[in-house]
Amino acid sequence: MRKPHVIEAIIGNTKVLGQIDSNGILQRFYWPAVDYYQQIKLFLAAIFLDGLVFFENEDFKIKSGFVDDFAYFFEYKIADKTIFQLDFVDCETDSLVRLWETGFESFYVFLEPMINSSTLFNAAKVDRENEIIYAYFKGTYIGLAFENKIKSFTVKNGIDDANDNQLEGWFEATNPQIAVKLENTGKVVCFLAFGNSKDEVYQKLSYLKQKGYDQIYSQNKAFWEKKFSKVKLICAEDPKDIELQKRSAYVFYTLQNSKTGGILAASEVDEKFFHCGGYGFVWGRDAAFITTAMDILGLSKEVEKFFDFKFSCQEKEGFWDQRYYTDGTLAPSWGIQIDETASVVWGFLNHCEKQNSLHLIDEYKGEIKKALLFLLAAVDGKKGVIFRSFDLWEEREGIHLYSNASIYAALKKAKKYFPELESEIEKKLSAIKNQIATAFYSSKLSRYVRSIDVRISHGEFLKLPEDNRYAKKDEKYEITYYFKKQDEIVDISMLGVYYPFEMIDAEDKAFKATVLAIERECQNTIVGGYKRYSNDKYIGGNPWILTTLWLAVYYKKTGQVNEAEKLFEWAKAHSLPNGLLPEQVDRLTGKPAWVVPLAWSHAMYVLYLYE
Repeated sequence: MRKPHVIEAIIGNTKVLGQIDSNGILQRFYWPAVDYYQQIKLFLAAIFLDGLVFFENEDFKIKSGFVDDFAYFFEYKIADKTIFQLDFVDCETDSLVRLWETGFESFYVFLEPMINSSTLFNAAKVDRENEIIYAYFKGTYIGLAFENKIKSFTVKNGIDDANDNQLEGWFEATNPQIAVKLENTGKVVCFLAFGNSKDEVYQKLSYLKQKGYDQIYSQNKAFWEKKFSKVKLICAEDPKDIELQKRSAYVFYTLQNSKTGGILAASEVDEKFFHCGGYGFVWGRDAAFITTAMDILGLSKEVEKFFDFKFSCQEKEGFWDQRYYTDGTLAPSWGIQIDETASVVWGFLNHCEKQNSLHLIDEYKGEIKKALLFLLAAVDGKKGVIFRSFDLWEEREGIHLYSNASIYAALKKAKKYFPELESEIEKKLSAIKNQIATAFYSSKLSRYVRSIDVRISHGEFLKLPEDNRYAKKDEKYEITYYFKKQDEIVDISMLGVYYPFEMIDAEDKAFKATVLAIERECQNTIVGGYKRYSNDKYIGGNPWILTTLWLAVYYKKTGQVNEAEKLFEWAKAHSLPNGLLPEQVDRLTGKPAWVVPLAWSHAMYVLYLYE
């Protein structure tokens, strides 16, 4: 069964991460790190009323939301009785802690493991003396335990077995389907612990049971209060802006692996890559925006940790590849994007300057210089950028306006710290400027284009007019490559030349015409907001939160305050009731679509508010 892509909330402790859907079901739990592995196939609870009733269901749900800014609750109503459910991840043991408050007597918990993202060869064993049920595979263990007394259990055919309100007591099985019937005293407390050995899991569960729910909750509340005490909220009149800033800080905290510093774009929701290439990875590009927002909120130590992580996984040639796991190893990639490298350099130097931490530039001078030499080699002194790579959206191979602007900004910012490269940098900056003004300018449209020299299929090549195409034969292999000279599609990323990379002035006539084209061709006229580009088809071609806020920032910085505020309010209105921001908004219904929460969406929210 495929797990849902759209979830309601994430819970974590800066080391591991869980996802809860809109019904309150824990859909995924990533351990031992925020990006891998997924350990849960099924985790459900039920009461017995003339049969099993799985109350984590929209038919019974009353409300849900954050408690104390770190735990997440659901409230259900069945037969005039309420069930309260609360989840959080323990800061000490990386375990899931769940509370149910209910008056129903017959209470069941069901678990099917997916150990290290696989359901194959999982097994289970019951420790009857200590009332712990273990699931295990190849040196990884999951332990299920309760504060309540276990009345009966099975690790085989759990849901089917429970249908008669009596479990058969199987205490060992492969491909386990675990079921536990519990003694309910009005409160049921469940612990789900993970470890590399049975003893490690036993120690964690023993600690949790000894401490007890109330003390564990208090410890975790104090842990998060200390985290939030570092957050510097931007003054705002609307109380929702205070809530959204706290949610943004929570998202940045929970998506960062505090052990290594790597920051995920989002918690993975498409692990089998049915619709995309995945989200549970670290991108330098996203992180340039995210870390800038984190600095604004006072999370500068976490930002420094991130850049320490990035410099540790720099490729020997000086660049950063498309994306990485939070342990620094290369994640599945399909092509270098040169703006990733430029974004890391620009973002790091921006952090050092804004935080008055120039000593860090000296500390990482060797790594920065390697990256600069890579970028300089990608730019011809006369032609401009000649290094072909994928675009911001990772869909087209060519030379891109946004990428060029990121290189320009990185080189310009680095120039004063590397006097030995100043002359070459000046030459390359001039070449990029000239390239933008000539190769990226369309006299037919009187505006800029998003890309040049874009690789296309033979079929697309045949449809293009001859003055906007060319072919090139590979001298080594029997391969012919086909290219589009100018890609005229209007793209929101073209705003990057103005913000954040400050390459082109807002009064530039071609840029003004480009913005008009964005307004005209990227707007969704049904629900509002702006999609990525005019013919966007990804997940149906929805408006995005970050793209809409990107245009709002442009409006704000150019004095168009009313237009800016309208887009800002639209983005806020399309947050979830709990304050989390999705990646997209459904183009027809206006409901959250695709990834929730997206760190870049929260970053653009903070950046706009800062402006």
